[in-house]
Order: sequence, then structure tokens, then C-alpha cells
Amino acid sequence: MIKIHALEEVKGNSKEIVEKEFENLANELKEKYNAKLKYVDEDIEEEGNLKFYTKIGEFEINFDNFKEYINFCLKYGADIEVIKPEKLKLKANEVNEVLALVISVFKSFVNKYKIGFNVYVSEKKDIDIDAYKKGMYDEEEIADFEEEGFIRVKAVFEGAGKSEEEVIKNLLTSLDREDIIINKVLTKNFSRDETFNGLIAIDLLCKPFEMFEIAYKYLPVAISVQRDVVELSLSDIQDIGNELSGAMFELSHAVVMRR
Repeated sequence: MIKIHALEEVKGNSKEIVEKEFENLANELKEKYNAKLKYVDEDIEEEGNLKFYTKIGEFEINFDNFKEYINFCLKYGADIEVIKPEKLKLKANEVNEVLALVISVFKSFVNKYKIGFNVYVSEKKDIDIDAYKKGMYDEEEIADFEEEGFIRVKAVFEGAGKSEEEVIKNLLTSLDREDIIINKVLTKNFSRDETFNGLIAIDLLCKPFEMFEIAYKYLPVAISVQRDVVELSLSDIQDIGNELSGAMFELSHAVVMRR
């Protein structure tokens, strides 16, 4: 079981509408999750002749499993504090199912509203593509990384560009960070000319947070963990939940601003 405190905010220029929307939200959370409202805070901001009313509530919610918790984060965009557990052990199929859920939700959003996250590509470094195709590390070195808390993951991405080399370098450069280690790259090109339009499969090791960040930012065709059990700390659970909540809130806000 996962227990959280979730801050939910409703803001608008009509006090009556804010009150009604907050009441609807509270009733929905109570009905769906048996949520308990711990406290409510209200605020009024004045901007010129306009007044904006804000109502914030802290809800205590319990989830039976990790997927239910992540689904809540994706839907409600709350600010989350995880109370328990200190550690959560998940089977590989549970993690893979949740990763697939994250990809599905964000991909549906992108397809519907044509808004997604731009993946930052830093200055290109010299990358030995042939070395990556052979594999950078042996199984003993990979085991050492896993002892340090890295999780082995296999992911498949779609890619298109002027050449296979360009597509691989852009993807590897964008993934280049402290908590992601790239081991091996394989490609399948469906293009009939010199360009690349195909799939890039990557064998990598990463920390839990980065695993979910890859899922929602890169929207891979497939992603799966290569170990029987994944252990998440309380901070992992909280950081992943808040990251996904914040990302979905950011995209939703961008849609509203465009209208």
C-alpha cells in the first residue's frame, strides 16, 4: 500500500465557481479513492481590478498498488508527499505495465493536442557508433552497475534523419547524463535511400527516476526492465509521482494557453 498527502488547487476569478469546482474535486477523490480532506486553505489575489480566488486542500489517500498511484498522478497533477512505504518492491511485469501506461497517456495527449516535450540535445561529442553496436560493457561490468542501484533497461525508439549516424548520435547525446549509462545500440532502417527512418534499440542502465523520464519524454515504442524485481525507495516513489504530475500539468496548461 502507498499512502500520500496530495495538495490540490483550484483557482479562478469567480469565488462561487472555485468553491463548486473544489467541492466536485473533493467528492470525486472521496468516491474514487476514499480520500480524507486534512485541511483547506483559501487565498485572494488582486491584479488591478481583478480578483483571483484560490482554494487548496490537502488530501490523505491510500493506493493498493503502484499503478493506481501513478494513474492518480497522471490524472490529477497534485503536489505529492509520500508518507509510506519506505521501500516498495515491484515485479518486472508490474513496472513494465506502469511504464506502458505512462507512454500511452502521454502519447495520446501528444496525438490529440500536438504538444509534447522537446528533448534537449547538448553539443555533440565524438561517439564511436561501431563500439556502441558491439556493446560497451561486459556482463561483469553491468553487474557492478546494478550493484550501484542502476536498473538494466531495454528500449526501442523511432527515429528519422539524414543518416543512421546522425539519428544515433542525436539520441545518444540527448540521453547523455550522469544517471544513464548506454551499453549497446542496434538499428533497423526501413528507408530505401541514404536517409534513416526506422527503429533504434538501446540496452541501457539507469536509475528509477530516469527510467520514467525516458518513458514520458521520449515516448519509446517499447521499454522493459531486465531484472526480476525493482526496488523503489520512498524518495523514488515521491520524485516519480511529482515528475509525472508536473509534466502532465505543464502540458495541460500549454493547451489552455493556446486556446
